[in-house]
Amino acid sequence: MDTTSLFTAALQLPDPWRVSGVEFRDEEDGRRELHIAIGFAAGSRFPCPEPGCGEAACPVHDARERVWRHLNFFQYKAFIHAGVPRVTCPAHGVHAVPVPWARPGSGFTLLFEAMVVELAKSQPVADIAEQVGEHDTRLWRFIRHYVDEARLYEDYTGVEAIGIDETSRKGHRYITVVADLVERNVICVVPGKDSTTIKRFARDFMDHNGDPDRVRLVTCDMSLGFAKGIRERLPNAARIIDKFHVIKHANEAVDKVRKQEARGNALLKRTKYLWSRNESNLTSLQLETKRSPQRRRLKTGRACQMRETLQDIYDTSADRAEAETALKRLCSWMTRPRLEPMKEFARQIRRHWRDILAYFDHPYTNAILEGLNSVIQNVKTRARGFKNMGYFSTMIYLTCGKLDLSTVTT
Repeated sequence: MDTTSLFTAALQLPDPWRVSGVEFRDEEDGRRELHIAIGFAAGSRFPCPEPGCGEAACPVHDARERVWRHLNFFQYKAFIHAGVPRVTCPAHGVHAVPVPWARPGSGFTLLFEAMVVELAKSQPVADIAEQVGEHDTRLWRFIRHYVDEARLYEDYTGVEAIGIDETSRKGHRYITVVADLVERNVICVVPGKDSTTIKRFARDFMDHNGDPDRVRLVTCDMSLGFAKGIRERLPNAARIIDKFHVIKHANEAVDKVRKQEARGNALLKRTKYLWSRNESNLTSLQLETKRSPQRRRLKTGRACQMRETLQDIYDTSADRAEAETALKRLCSWMTRPRLEPMKEFARQIRRHWRDILAYFDHPYTNAILEGLNSVIQNVKTRARGFKNMGYFSTMIYLTCGKLDLSTVTT
């Protein structure tokens, strides 16, 4: 088998395409590149590229030269050169024929694009661009294309339980991530974190056969914007304040007490995490320090006991009625001592009373989103930020969306 026949077989070219020449070229920078010429036999005919047209043997009108970047051949950059034929169809006139190795309009072969998309799941696009010797903007263009195309095939017909959480891209620029709590994957990424965010989600949800009226559970934080959007766009959904967000607010209240008290008490210096962590996560020395009678008598110690009581309510309550009784006692306790941050936290609980207690009817949490958020933050850190929000959203879908890329990359 000669070289051209070998490369024709390796590229799996269908008739009438064939490799007509292979050569190495020396570039000005001293590197060598592999250039593969592909052609077709004189007199070849092609099907009309218009969808639905049955004309299978259109004559070639002319051909226009194109070049595509291909997978490296060992350490050498490889390029494919071909004259792309335009055919004459009796019904549709002159149209360019799609080539079997690349998408229309792309400067890369399908194999090259598939490799980069796969690498992008675990590496920053800027690093991949440096490895393959291309500008990252060119890579982003087709990565976004494949992610957007794959999302067109997503079907959210049976989705009834979702989690909503926001994350920041840079500074105070936020995006909202929506996850299917059953399938445990991201189904929507939209900018912002207010009621209009839910409106944009609902529109995207319906575009993928989702029915906002069938959503019965939504877990989220205490955002009033989210609450308003859920009432308006997901009318039949029970809103559940995520228990981890409630405990997070309790930790913040305890820390405010600690900061106030630490101004006049050296015992509280550098003890922030002693009071905010669960005791199971403390070392024996830290646990002994925290439980010392001297520290237990501090205002911070009392505030910490309140936070631990809240944790116990979530961990041990058998049903909503038991939780409601215990939560009433806790709020009453928090409003009696002179601990203003804990009083404010009690008022916050009362403002969201029904939605906090909804957890005990439907014990869903945003734990899935918290796990996905750690992946998202890792992606953001790994990439050292993103040039725009579109790139960030694309990477979230690629890494956390469970997209079936095989439908669009093969």
